[in-house]
Amino acid sequence: MDRMISSAVAPASATIINGIATGKGSAFAVDLKIKATVEFIDDSRGEIKGIVKDNPHVDTTLIELCLKNVLEYLDLDYSGKVITETEIPIRSGLSSSSATSNAVVMAAFDALGEKIDEEVVLELGIKSSFEAGVTVTGAYDDATASYYGGITVTDNLERRIIKRDRFKEDVGVVILIPRLNKNVDVGRMKLIGDYVEVAFKECLLGNYYRALFLNGLLYASALNFPTNIAIEAVEKGALTAGLSGTGPSYTALCHWEDIDKVKGALERYGRVITTKLNNDGAQIV
Repeated sequence: MDRMISSAVAPASATIINGIATGKGSAFAVDLKIKATVEFIDDSRGEIKGIVKDNPHVDTTLIELCLKNVLEYLDLDYSGKVITETEIPIRSGLSSSSATSNAVVMAAFDALGEKIDEEVVLELGIKSSFEAGVTVTGAYDDATASYYGGITVTDNLERRIIKRDRFKEDVGVVILIPRLNKNVDVGRMKLIGDYVEVAFKECLLGNYYRALFLNGLLYASALNFPTNIAIEAVEKGALTAGLSGTGPSYTALCHWEDIDKVKGALERYGRVITTKLNNDGAQIV
């Protein structure tokens, strides 16, 4: 019986503009990765099994749907197994589900010896995320930032990339995961649409620090998260800071020499991770 195996990694992403209020968003890749190892057996049984190696209690629906959708797309009835290992904190607003989908779908195509078509990978990943109930918008901004690396600015409703870019300087990333509960009040997020549009215009102009800060203040206010956290980060030298996704995590971008000061200011709110930008995107390993 033929066994086909491959692994891929995909990075997390953080928010510049959250797309829920207006349907348009922007995200950038950070160097926390998820690795997926996929194995298929040509046995005509179509049995799919997912294992989350570092957290056996996590629901495996998403990773199993990714495999199922790839096999369905290629009209194959193989059995498959997928094992994931991750550095990305789950349910924190760092697009762990988009990164997971990218890594699993890429590894699946590679294991089957198929050419990797980026649009198909993104489409099947988003389809799986919708079916697993882990996305409100399809998160095209998060998915593309994770897939390509760097910054993407997108129309999430049309699933179209408006612009790809990268930060002009090499900055460090400080991520705070505070002891707060997630809050996804879509109604309240829609209320701030006109003001998020102002932040989005800054983003289109390439003023990413300004856009990230404004977006973070708006969404934090709408979702009852503290707004002072981002301001304290900036006070300690961060170039920008704000809520990522629908929270609860915050990201701050800083010059490397200011990382410790910013980290020190945020540590009293919860767990802090420091990492770097990722401009490489998802890759077969």
